[in-house]
Amino acid sequence: MNALGAINDFTIGVYKTDEKKYYSNSFKGYYEIVSLTGTINTMDGEYYAHLHMSVGNEKGEAFGGHLNRAVVSATCEMVITVIDGKVDRVYDEETGLNVFKFD
Repeated sequence: MNALGAINDFTIGVYKTDEKKYYSNSFKGYYEIVSLTGTINTMDGEYYAHLHMSVGNEKGEAFGGHLNRAVVSATCEMVITVIDGKVDRVYDEETGLNVFKFD
């Protein structure tokens, strides 16, 4: 999955592996999505999205990280590539993350 577009309210973060915890920052204003990429699969029978995003503001500053939420202000042009087979997720105690489980 990849996308680009414009947003005006979003939250992104970073995962600290030693703490097994996400830290997030929220932004409001005018931002262009420079890159939005990730995977959409399933976990416990529900859809599960794991997305990362980079954005730029009017000063040319860039911010990025794990995408928690975003509000599209103008458009979001997204391309989703569907593959054959099934890729599920399962919680991994060692990392504290939901990792791929291939069938």
